[in-house]
Amino acid sequence: MCYLISQYSKDFDEHTVVKVHAWGIDGEISLGCLFVNILDLFGPPTMHFMQQLATFETSIETRNAMMDKSAFKKEQKRAAVTMADVLLKYTATAHPPLPALLAMIPVMKPRAYSIASAPDATPNYIELCVLIDTFWCDEGMRYGLTCNMLRKKQGGDHVWCRIKAGSMDPPTAEQPVLCAGIGSGLAPHLSFLRNRVYQAENGMDVAPFSLFFGNRNRGEEFLYQSELEALERKYSWFKLHTAFSRDQAQKIYVQDLVARTDDARLLLRENKQGMLYICGNRNLPKPMQESLIKSFSEHSEDPGEIELAKSIMEDMFVHGRAQQEVW
Repeated sequence: MCYLISQYSKDFDEHTVVKVHAWGIDGEISLGCLFVNILDLFGPPTMHFMQQLATFETSIETRNAMMDKSAFKKEQKRAAVTMADVLLKYTATAHPPLPALLAMIPVMKPRAYSIASAPDATPNYIELCVLIDTFWCDEGMRYGLTCNMLRKKQGGDHVWCRIKAGSMDPPTAEQPVLCAGIGSGLAPHLSFLRNRVYQAENGMDVAPFSLFFGNRNRGEEFLYQSELEALERKYSWFKLHTAFSRDQAQKIYVQDLVARTDDARLLLRENKQGMLYICGNRNLPKPMQESLIKSFSEHSEDPGEIELAKSIMEDMFVHGRAQQEVW
């Protein structure tokens, strides 16, 4: 960051203090803090950003090139440039004054990661399950901004963060649980499971817990494999079901396993206290609902049984026994 600011202008540096009345700030802040913690300087530029910057370009030819949408898309495909790259590229001839520059750069969006640890079991630390986001351009692989920052951290480093309550209510020890998650969507389910283990280890009677977890490849993406398999061997109340879609010719997903097994019917239909938790991408809930109907109806072809199973499934969502976090 120090290098970037020094290359962009000799008039200010990371220690320069400015007065700000925006972004939740009402007072003084250093440019270094502003660029590192608030403004998304290393995010991809939008066409709107390019058009704003072009208004300060002194060369008409260069200005037209900056606003060429086709050229802009080709440059993104070639190198996945950031706003910082663009500012340095045109700094000699497109140099907005500092107030205009600060107004042009969007605010960094918060990144939300699910907590995989259980507060009662491990009150002194929080564990996150973070997907390392990668994407490709012609020049090679690139990493997502925040996950790349996190993967480079070492023990003892500090990270600015805040805790926000999730949308799923944790189950009580007496409630049967069925969790279905894919990828890093395993995190909240693991938190619930670890809490149930803590309850069992402290002498509480606990209800059955079934976890359906899916990803692409078992060899590379079976998150927490050793822990989950050890828990299944140790506790009779815990069942683990896994689906790895690309490990066989015919793809299989978590919703397929939910439909094939009796867990959903036994834990959710036959027990009115059972809780369902779904976590993953936005494409998961609909096929999960279809699988619940199949399980609840025991794959009946009777229209009346299917309609009854559908009504029970919908009632779970209406009354909070089925909860989900999707993105």
